[in-house]
Amino acid sequence: KCINRAWFVLSFEVADSQGHSLSSDDLPIQREGRLDLLEGGFPEGTEVVLRVKAAMGDALEAAEKLRVARNGKTAVFEVRGTSLDFSVRWVEVTAAEE
Repeated sequence: KCINRAWFVLSFEVADSQGHSLSSDDLPIQREGRLDLLEGGFPEGTEVVLRVKAAMGDALEAAEKLRVARNGKTAVFEVRGTSLDFSVRWVEVTAAEE
């Protein structure tokens, strides 16, 4: 899950080292978006990274890499800043939703 707490519209993608990626639609300010990596074709155990692209601005990759797991949990990232100066921060892994 990616939470947009920045002052711009963004999109995000999750990618592996083999070039496979899954991208979001545009994510307005103060909204959140989710991508289901297993439904998106990532095999369990694949190492992935989140990349964020500001509309008409820069792109930035999260520092953390995560592994895809079939456990129902969600990795949460937060984006803050402006289109030319923003940060992508890993917040937590939430428990499976019931």
